[in-house]
Amino acid sequence: MKSLTGIIPGIRILQAAAIALFAFLAACSEEPSDPLRAGSEPVISVMDFSPPFSLDPPPLGWTHRTFWTRPAMELSIVEKDGQQALRCETNNGGSIFGRQTDIDLGTYPTLAWDWYVEVPITSSIDERTPEGDDHPARIFIRLIDGNGEEQAFEIIWSNRLFQPGDYKFIGNFGHYVANGLEANIGRWYRQEVNLLDIYRRTSGRDDTPAIKLIAIFCDSDDTGGRSVAYFSDVRLIAE
Repeated sequence: MKSLTGIIPGIRILQAAAIALFAFLAACSEEPSDPLRAGSEPVISVMDFSPPFSLDPPPLGWTHRTFWTRPAMELSIVEKDGQQALRCETNNGGSIFGRQTDIDLGTYPTLAWDWYVEVPITSSIDERTPEGDDHPARIFIRLIDGNGEEQAFEIIWSNRLFQPGDYKFIGNFGHYVANGLEANIGRWYRQEVNLLDIYRRTSGRDDTPAIKLIAIFCDSDDTGGRSVAYFSDVRLIAE
């Protein structure tokens, strides 16, 4: 799946993929129906899959953005090694399942979550290229600044080339590598990243926008493969 941003100069994008991209961004630009907002709590639970809930349709304030050009993720809430989680399987496809939010990034700069990759992307296509830009697990972050301008970046599980802590750019769209590689497949990891630091590194800006969407995004459509990943206990932590 091509990174979710505007048209990137110099990168060839198939017409169908471009249409899907514009449809996603247009839908995301609509006012959220019931966004998650902050109170005074030190930790905000963004995605909690215990107890299970309906995924089709998802609850108010949640969204599952699919693309007519490719199969969507197969989603289910399951128990994995004693942990209640969202299971995401792709078969030559991908989609985005997330929570609409309206939360100040400066107040809640830290994102924490648990994830587990069971079936990785095994393609030999270079993951630094648009043609190889598939990952078994991503978290997509969409933000809006004070002028209404949209920003976005992704947190990814790398395939072969990137170490945790690396940054990957496709054109001008940034990805932060939180985990990855074959050696780390097949077990739960508890991760924590500073979204404000990633935002400033990927955008080159020093403002503090609002977080408008936190979404799980798994894809295998460019490389034509299959992936399986699990996500649990996604939360924002106050400074």
